[in-house]
Amino acid sequence: MTTSLPTQTQIKDKTVRLSATLRAAAGGKAITVPLASGATVRDLLQAIEDAHPKLAAKLLDASRGLTPGTQILVDGKHIDWLEGLDTPVDDADDLMLVPPLSGG
Repeated sequence: MTTSLPTQTQIKDKTVRLSATLRAAAGGKAITVPLASGATVRDLLQAIEDAHPKLAAKLLDASRGLTPGTQILVDGKHIDWLEGLDTPVDDADDLMLVPPLSGG
């Protein structure tokens, strides 16, 4: 009898573009984090927390949720209009993080 080995999860580097004050926390206009195939926005945030804790402190509150006003865009669409933190992140997706905005 032949047994098959479990499929290994493929890890790829994912680039995330940053807007406004998030650039200062990350030290650039974009970051790259390792992300497994089949990952979600929630997994992305965990990868950011692991690789860029200073940036994560601006994105996440004490309960590991998004800070009020923080926006995450997947291919230009706000995650609130998709599946929220459970939105899948594909290899080809364009990701952008936007901090809370204020002004008048």
